[in-house]
Amino acid sequence: MTPPPARAPLPELWTDAPVALWRTGLGFILFALFYVAFSAVWFLAMPQPQDPQGLTLTMLGSFIVAILAVALMMRTLHQRPLVRLIGTPDIALRQGLRCFGAVMLMLGLVWMMPLPRDLTPIRYMSLPDWARLLPLALPLLMIQVSAEELLFRGYLQSRLAARFASPAIWALLPSVLFGALHFQSSAGDNGWLFVLTATVFGLAAADLTRRSGTLGPAIALHLANNIFGVLLLALPDGLGGLALFHLPVASADPALRPFIPIDLATTLVLWLTARLVLRR
Repeated sequence: MTPPPARAPLPELWTDAPVALWRTGLGFILFALFYVAFSAVWFLAMPQPQDPQGLTLTMLGSFIVAILAVALMMRTLHQRPLVRLIGTPDIALRQGLRCFGAVMLMLGLVWMMPLPRDLTPIRYMSLPDWARLLPLALPLLMIQVSAEELLFRGYLQSRLAARFASPAIWALLPSVLFGALHFQSSAGDNGWLFVLTATVFGLAAADLTRRSGTLGPAIALHLANNIFGVLLLALPDGLGGLALFHLPVASADPALRPFIPIDLATTLVLWLTARLVLRR
């Protein structure tokens, strides 16, 4: 008799009950409804800053309501606490810290590599001004990446992996959805490039979640990635208000396209670094 295919480790232990796909779909719909409602309250209650730094901080802070929406959906539909999506907390923390340290070290090496001449970074903020914002920016980035990982890897991936053995389903589908939500209509023909890079990142995070059985490594990779792409080197439009440097092109500029292979290669290097750490 042929043994059944091995299932991926899951942050959420859904093995105590059958996983119904309709319930997974309903969970995502409930999350979306809660998120829209909470976001409306957030942006009505918060002051509307006019400066780029304030706008970026407000946008990052809005992901607090995404975590609340996931938590409420879990309680309402599944009668389970939010922490069940993370995996064993102490293991997740240890794995996350190890991966974060290694990935940030690798990012430091990547940061020293020269970019093409047309993409030479431009200083956007003075170092003292940038450093003063870090105590607020870093926790908000942690909230943002945690919200996305809780939904896409903690919930969707684990639910699909409990039902299907094929990574073409449990890894690819959440990653494609994750990528699609990063589409930027303001980027014109470049909009789909953001979908591509986010989808590839989602696949890397999916693999780390499968290997570790917790969200720790995926959150660590996501945080390091966004520290680089939001706080160090960002586009002048979008979430660029907190960056130390800006690229000299906007999101819709065709001159941005040579940066996409660099971004994809960086994701590959950081993913391999995290995988090596997890093998120890």
